[in-house]
Amino acid sequence: MSSGLWQGLRRLFGRRAAEWGAGLDQLPLAVVALDGEGRMLRLNAGWQRLTGYPAGECLHRNQLEFVHPDDRGRWLQGLAELGAEGSAPLVQILRYLTRGGELRWVEVRLSRQGAGVLACLADISEQMQHRQSLQARHRSLSNLLDGLPLMVYRCRNNRHWSMEYVSAGCRALTGHAPAQLIDSRSLTFNDLIHPDDREYVWAQVQAGLREQRAFHFCYRLLVADGSLKAVQERGCGIYSDAGELLGLEGVVLELAPPLAATATLRPLAGLG
Repeated sequence: MSSGLWQGLRRLFGRRAAEWGAGLDQLPLAVVALDGEGRMLRLNAGWQRLTGYPAGECLHRNQLEFVHPDDRGRWLQGLAELGAEGSAPLVQILRYLTRGGELRWVEVRLSRQGAGVLACLADISEQMQHRQSLQARHRSLSNLLDGLPLMVYRCRNNRHWSMEYVSAGCRALTGHAPAQLIDSRSLTFNDLIHPDDREYVWAQVQAGLREQRAFHFCYRLLVADGSLKAVQERGCGIYSDAGELLGLEGVVLELAPPLAATATLRPLAGLG
């Protein structure tokens, strides 16, 4: 919510009820004036759209009654921590229960208004469900990738190959924990590439980006125990809608023994 809209709402609720105007009822959110204890004194039509309760049934009831029981402690804490009038609003994400028993995810903005409190409630249930769905899919994909004998990565296109995501297969492939490579905390992925192969790897990736194609090549890794391991890598650039390069993503896996014997002598050309 913009600061201008927020200030406008505060001014509106500071007026007499007769001066609110129908415009307040047309807002796509619930606007509620509370006393210092959280009892509701004024409500716009958005309250009924959010909760299913007519405003007349809710006047002088404590808003705490409509908050999910598991979130009531956070609601009370928010009221207690609210700053003085004119200070920045306090923002929380809480669950509310509707008249029909449904759960709504709500972004709550609280601001001191004289001796009371102004609350603006925006229904974000759809966004939260989408976020939870994405998180569930991400967990499923991560569990799948973590069980495979390979390393899936997402990194920045720089000389360090700074990693933003590394799957658990990194440990089996390199001998290092994924956390050591994330954001180059302990070492960079470039450190693991054989010194004689580093320019080759850089050139192969940059050629793929210039030609806007996937890259596929082989090289040697220095493993944590000091040994060499021949690997192949497949990847591609990831781009914004405007065509800006955001980074790289791909997979690195150990070569089968016949190819590995060749790879220890020189970097192999792309395998197709």
